[in-house]
Amino acid sequence: MRTSVTIRDTGVSVVHVLRLVSEGFSYEQILKANQKLIMSDIMAAADLARQVIESLQDDQDQIEIHHEIRFAFSRGQFLSMEKLREKYPRAYMEWSDREDQRLAEMFQKGGRIVDIARQHQRQPGAIQARLRRLKLIE
Repeated sequence: MRTSVTIRDTGVSVVHVLRLVSEGFSYEQILKANQKLIMSDIMAAADLARQVIESLQDDQDQIEIHHEIRFAFSRGQFLSMEKLREKYPRAYMEWSDREDQRLAEMFQKGGRIVDIARQHQRQPGAIQARLRRLKLIE
């Protein structure tokens, strides 16, 4: 059985706070959702995680993180890349020259941003940003 490490007398676990931080929630969002916490509680959770990692290391050990975590911001909340790609499978993927050509053609033929976005499997804001980059809109 695992023991939960909680912050002070709040009943909020350190793992819960660290999970929220890793999911991209701001400190302000964490404090708003967990009103028993104060800013120093979040810092204490991070410090505990640091201490645990340091205790696992020898002087010669090196820990590297090779996992990239990406987030998107939508309507005041952070979304994980996996969640975002459920709706927009090509979100934040690199654009190919062929995609740029298709985008320009669709836009110049009067295509609506939302329709172009659906065809490209990308967010409407990404389509607008790409059109600006291609100097097709200001």
